[in-house]
Amino acid sequence: MSYILDEKENGPVPETIAHKPSKTMTVPEKHAQEEPTPEVPSQISQLEEALEQEKEKSEDLLRRLQYLQADFENYRKRVEKEMGDARKFSNERLLSDLLTVKDELDLAFAIAHEAKQNPVLLEGVGMVQKRLQNILSKEGVERVPGEGSMFNPDYHEAALRVVSDEDEGTVVEEVRAGYMMKGRVLRPSIVKVAGKNLVEENEQSEMGEADRE
Repeated sequence: MSYILDEKENGPVPETIAHKPSKTMTVPEKHAQEEPTPEVPSQISQLEEALEQEKEKSEDLLRRLQYLQADFENYRKRVEKEMGDARKFSNERLLSDLLTVKDELDLAFAIAHEAKQNPVLLEGVGMVQKRLQNILSKEGVERVPGEGSMFNPDYHEAALRVVSDEDEGTVVEEVRAGYMMKGRVLRPSIVKVAGKNLVEENEQSEMGEADRE
């Protein structure tokens, strides 16, 4: 057996070993990928189109739900307001009738007082007046601004325009008192309103025209 020298490390090596051919491991070849058939892109396109349609349906349903929610919220607020007004003004008609009774009672008291009727009777009527007024005040009923205030069509009904030294539109006399409850008019007051003196106004207008000539 002949030897060859391993120059660096192991010394002589048998020649048969040194010249023995080495075996190399080969990596298995990869299988060629199958090319997609023409039907696959078509199916993908159909799926994308279906997905887009479902997305549009979802967005449409969401919008409808939001509109429905907003409508329901408005309906709830309206019902709450109507119920609140119903509780707040449920006795409005009764109070309006009591105002008529109060007018008659005030008139009777004024006539009896002027005629100097029985003081005991006057005192009794006065007590009834005070009790009735307390009931109205407890329910939030108060008088509409009357004499001395400016005419307001929301609170007043003009029965007559009269010549007065007051500014035009000022209430100079209250024929019948008006009342409101919690900011809502139960009945307007009937008043006389200050107006311009048409005769004096015409004379001043004629004098002005004469001066210009």
